[in-house]
Amino acid sequence: MAYVIGFFSAKGGVGKTTMTANVGATMKHEFGYNVLLIDTHVLGADLSSHFGLINPPVHIRDFLSGKLPPEKVIYRDPRTGVDVIPGPLHPQLGIRISFSKLSKAIDSVYDDYDFILLDTPPWLGGETKGIVKAVEEAVVIGTPSVTGVLEAKRTISLLEKNKKQITGVIINFYRGFEYELQPEEIEDFLEGYPLLGIVPEDEKIRRALGYGVPAVIASPNSPGTLAIREAAAAIAGVEFEPKPRGIFARLLHALGLR
Repeated sequence: MAYVIGFFSAKGGVGKTTMTANVGATMKHEFGYNVLLIDTHVLGADLSSHFGLINPPVHIRDFLSGKLPPEKVIYRDPRTGVDVIPGPLHPQLGIRISFSKLSKAIDSVYDDYDFILLDTPPWLGGETKGIVKAVEEAVVIGTPSVTGVLEAKRTISLLEKNKKQITGVIINFYRGFEYELQPEEIEDFLEGYPLLGIVPEDEKIRRALGYGVPAVIASPNSPGTLAIREAAAAIAGVEFEPKPRGIFARLLHALGLR
């Protein structure tokens, strides 16, 4: 039986897809859970690119239609073991996708996973109602500015109106500038909602995407990925213990990625 968790933000560009991919990779590769990632952001689908999967011939539309069995739509990343249902590469293919049957489609794989994580579009309502309905819990992604935290709270409010449990908030792109909110100020703004992690700006996370490798695998001990791994542990409900670099990470380091 899976926990179905959506990753949400009220605006784009906050690193929501990066968080979904890397939290999922950590849950599987480091904690040993069976994990399925689903890309529901059809007009900007790029979740699969974090795993080096470009232009998949089948995707979320085929999963929702029921014309193909789930195993024909699910891709397994050989490096992390994470399963991925990608979105369409071309936006025009995604326009006709309806998520009214998403809950039913997820039910067909519900017992095969411990966690099912949804990367969602940066808006709520309208055609996305089926996405919100399908999730049981929500992780909200924000940034360390006043407006970024207020946007996160607005997203929380919309999700609570839909009776969704808030797992917590991840603040991304923290640089420690004086004009940013400090961690204690962020917690005050959140008014009791769990702060799962504050992820610092980290160039190695961007570089990993260029290589099609989740950053938590490519650079597991960089400042940003350490914060993501800790957030993943909080979401999964396990104790976080940083591990030494493995052979794959050392190879990437030798190639200059890490």
